[in-house]
Amino acid sequence: MKKLKQRLLLFCLALGLTGCGNTGEILDEVIQSGILDEYLQPENVQKIEVPEGELEVHFIDVGQADCALLASGGHFMLIDGGNNDDADRILTYLQNAGVKKLDIVVGTHPHEDHIGSLDVAIEAFDVETVYMPEVSADTETYRDVLKAVKGKGLQVQHPAPGDVLDFNGLPVEIFGPVKEYSNLNNNSIVLRVSVGETEFLFTGDVETEAEFDILDQGFDISADVLKVSHHGSSGSSVEEFLAYTDADYAVISVGIGNSYNHPEDVTLKRLQNYGMEIFRTDQLGTIVCKTDGEKISFRQEGKSSQSAAVREAAYIGNKNSMKYHTLDCSSLPIEKNRAYFADQAAAEEAGYSPCGSCKP
Repeated sequence: MKKLKQRLLLFCLALGLTGCGNTGEILDEVIQSGILDEYLQPENVQKIEVPEGELEVHFIDVGQADCALLASGGHFMLIDGGNNDDADRILTYLQNAGVKKLDIVVGTHPHEDHIGSLDVAIEAFDVETVYMPEVSADTETYRDVLKAVKGKGLQVQHPAPGDVLDFNGLPVEIFGPVKEYSNLNNNSIVLRVSVGETEFLFTGDVETEAEFDILDQGFDISADVLKVSHHGSSGSSVEEFLAYTDADYAVISVGIGNSYNHPEDVTLKRLQNYGMEIFRTDQLGTIVCKTDGEKISFRQEGKSSQSAAVREAAYIGNKNSMKYHTLDCSSLPIEKNRAYFADQAAAEEAGYSPCGSCKP
């Protein structure tokens, strides 16, 4: 929220330089208009209180990114931290949930959509241990995370396949990465958290090669709940891997109308063929899964981080070309250049014409 207000203030100051009047009044008018309610109002998250020996997993809706908060007996674990722009949302969510300390922080791999806001979380809360794979990235985002870890007097730990960590008495088994890959996605930390008879498998963004390598190690990767790899990409979740997980539920963290066409139909069909019930953040917003070690239940927490217009969109317009496209068109513009329409009539009424490639 703080970052958003700062950006708004800078915008209003720019307007003020052109004679638009008092910037403070403009800022107040923008906020009071309600147009930004979706961003300024945090999700209605109550303080998380989970008994010892039980587990609650919050798959926080961060659009085309990953972020999961695990809670058990007053202890918390964070797996991935969304994009850089998700800092305010994640921080607000954790604060509302009553987080004071993070026992474990995991950055599955050093891509921005997984570690973007980890630095903010590490700086904001007491942190016991930070785990990341033993690979690096020459990016400011990655360096920010390392700086935050160092600022807390910590060192990044690199778990190895076969290691078993402890999260408030719950075993956290490490399955990958089994070696170093040129593809950063395959270097993702793959882990399973067990609670009684129930198991949650987190796969980061591993792709086919790494999935087969994990299977070759002979690990028992069975789980009840699978966090689907790489936002539902067709290059992940191969049939052999899914067969070994034998999961009942699949959770996909993904942004609506994303340019990658995630989750891809072939992946959804694979999940369905194995009888998995699918939960998607682009459709449901933040997803919460709770277990007492035997029974598993799901619920939505708050609303989607995306506007109703975006959630209900059937067509995406390009503000630059003034063309509108189908949701799976290969020529979709980047997010800031998009306009969303529920039907063709709305798009054409706004001055947009059909794309020549997808021919909506």
